[in-house]
Amino acid sequence: MIELDSLDLYRSNSKKPRSLWLDSADTSVKDSNPISNYPNISKLLNLVNAHDSIPKSDLDCCNIICYSSDRKTLRLHSDDEPTISHAHPIATFSLGAARTVEFVPKGSVHTNVVHSVEATSNSLYIMNPGCQSILQHRVLPGSSDGNSDQVRYSISFRKYKSESGSIADSITPSSNSSPPKEMSQRVPASLLLGDSFLARLDSKRLSKNKKAVINLARGGSRIADVEKTLDDYNDSTEYKKYLIDQIFISVGTNDIRFCKHKGVSHIKGQLFSLVRKVKNNFPGAKIFIQSLIPLPITHNNRSYIIRNVLDLNNIILHVCRHERIYIINVFPTFLFKGHRNPRLFSGSLNDIHPNPRGMGLVTTVSFLGKIPTL
Repeated sequence: MIELDSLDLYRSNSKKPRSLWLDSADTSVKDSNPISNYPNISKLLNLVNAHDSIPKSDLDCCNIICYSSDRKTLRLHSDDEPTISHAHPIATFSLGAARTVEFVPKGSVHTNVVHSVEATSNSLYIMNPGCQSILQHRVLPGSSDGNSDQVRYSISFRKYKSESGSIADSITPSSNSSPPKEMSQRVPASLLLGDSFLARLDSKRLSKNKKAVINLARGGSRIADVEKTLDDYNDSTEYKKYLIDQIFISVGTNDIRFCKHKGVSHIKGQLFSLVRKVKNNFPGAKIFIQSLIPLPITHNNRSYIIRNVLDLNNIILHVCRHERIYIINVFPTFLFKGHRNPRLFSGSLNDIHPNPRGMGLVTTVSFLGKIPTL
């Protein structure tokens, strides 16, 4: 905190938060202010780069913002400066008073908040590559608890874009060892596995001509079907062509249709088996599992549907924590005043599939890097 205070960013009478850019130590820009001049911030950068959510572990610059009181805010914006690499994530470390950061899709009304992060002191949140192209974010005022002079520092670590422009256009997997030579020659790609929620996503639109997206999801698939799909893919020629470094999984909706009153506890073993097979087949890849969304209750008030959805989401969370992978919790996104939001679903009230607006929310949430509590 002393090193941050020495930057002289605190101004209680300023209308906006004040900021300072610390450059990469390798930059050749004249009169630059390299991050290496600040030992404690440099140490924090090293800790952030050591996290397995940071591909290549080479973030090298930062933007520091000082919120001198709980009244200081940031309006909706995107961190899309041309001087930083947009093939890398942005990792933001917070110190001091807690603030809420809200995310809104670009081109949407400012009240359409699709995700929020509680940026408490000593916390870190990560915005993955692609986030800045589809989302804007803002920092809300602090909570007025009698002390309006609570200071918050935000340190946003980024990757400096080299002057030659030769930056990677894709994410490479983070691992403790270098990949074999034949693996490094493969084309980096993301893999989608599971049921109709992911099957309905357009691979070409997701890739945006930058990174391949392989969609193996199929409508009606259960966990056992996904394992079979995975086995078939491993025997295909595509397996040798692509280097899978991100995997998104959506399963469970079709499995609980056959559970009814017997519960879902038996699905835990199946889910562990699937996750472990994925980890074994794609070492070093980051794995994300989507939670179930609120499902409709049909005929005779079948309350077991609600119970099974919530229980299976708890199982997904347990498996993710145990296997140290990520959960994309979309369940609350589809609620309105504590109930299933009918405006986000297709057709009748009994339709389980989101409409285009709902699918947009699924895609949007998947671009946000949220570090799980383990």
